Amino acid sequence: MRIKRLINKAQSIIEYVAVIIVIISCFIAMGAYYKRNLQERFRQAGDVLGGGEQYTPAVVIAP
Repeated sequence: MRIKRLINKAQSIIEYVAVIIVIISCFIAMGAYYKRNLQERFRQAGDVLGGGEQYTPAVVIAP
Protein backbone atom coordinates (compact mmCIF):
# COMPACT_ATOMS: atom_id res chain seq x y z
CA MET A 1 0.00 0.00 0.00
CA ARG A 2 2.80 2.39 0.86
CA ILE A 3 4.59 1.86 -2.47
CA LYS A 4 1.39 2.50 -4.43
CA ARG A 5 0.86 5.77 -2.57
CA LEU A 6 4.45 6.80 -3.28
CA ILE A 7 4.06 5.99 -6.99
CA ASN A 8 0.83 8.04 -7.19
CA LYS A 9 2.56 11.00 -5.54
CA ALA A 10 5.51 10.77 -7.94
CA GLN A 11 3.14 10.59 -10.91
CA SER A 12 1.34 13.72 -9.72
CA ILE A 13 4.62 15.60 -9.40
CA ILE A 14 5.68 14.54 -12.90
CA GLU A 15 2.34 15.71 -14.32
CA TYR A 16 2.66 19.11 -12.64
CA VAL A 17 6.20 19.50 -13.96
CA ALA A 18 5.03 18.60 -17.48
CA VAL A 19 2.27 21.22 -17.34
CA ILE A 20 4.71 23.86 -16.08
CA ILE A 21 7.15 23.03 -18.90
CA VAL A 22 4.38 23.43 -21.50
CA ILE A 23 3.35 26.79 -20.05
CA ILE A 24 6.93 28.08 -19.95
CA SER A 25 7.55 26.98 -23.53
CA CYS A 26 4.42 28.85 -24.63
CA PHE A 27 5.68 32.02 -22.94
CA ILE A 28 9.06 31.66 -24.66
CA ALA A 29 7.40 31.23 -28.06
CA MET A 30 5.12 34.21 -27.45
CA GLY A 31 8.13 36.29 -26.44
CA ALA A 32 9.58 36.08 -29.93
CA TYR A 33 6.33 37.29 -31.52
CA TYR A 34 5.98 40.06 -28.93
CA LYS A 35 9.54 41.22 -29.61
CA ARG A 36 8.93 41.41 -33.37
CA ASN A 37 5.68 43.29 -32.84
CA LEU A 38 7.36 45.81 -30.55
CA GLN A 39 10.21 46.37 -33.01
CA GLU A 40 7.70 46.94 -35.82
CA ARG A 41 5.84 49.54 -33.77
CA PHE A 42 9.06 51.43 -33.03
CA ARG A 43 10.00 51.31 -36.71
CA GLN A 44 6.58 52.65 -37.71
CA ALA A 45 6.85 55.45 -35.16
CA GLY A 46 10.29 56.35 -36.50
CA ASP A 47 8.97 56.37 -40.05
CA VAL A 48 6.15 58.72 -39.08
CA LEU A 49 8.42 61.09 -37.17
CA GLY A 50 11.14 60.96 -39.84
CA GLY A 51 8.80 61.75 -42.70
CA GLY A 52 9.31 58.45 -44.48
CA GLU A 53 11.09 55.17 -44.25
CA GLN A 54 14.39 55.45 -42.43
CA TYR A 55 15.49 51.85 -42.71
CA THR A 56 15.22 49.45 -45.60
CA PRO A 57 17.31 46.30 -45.13
CA ALA A 58 17.68 45.64 -48.88
CA VAL A 59 19.17 49.05 -49.69
CA VAL A 60 22.83 49.76 -48.93
CA ILE A 61 24.02 53.35 -49.24
CA ALA A 62 27.67 53.63 -50.22
CA PRO A 63 29.72 56.41 -48.55
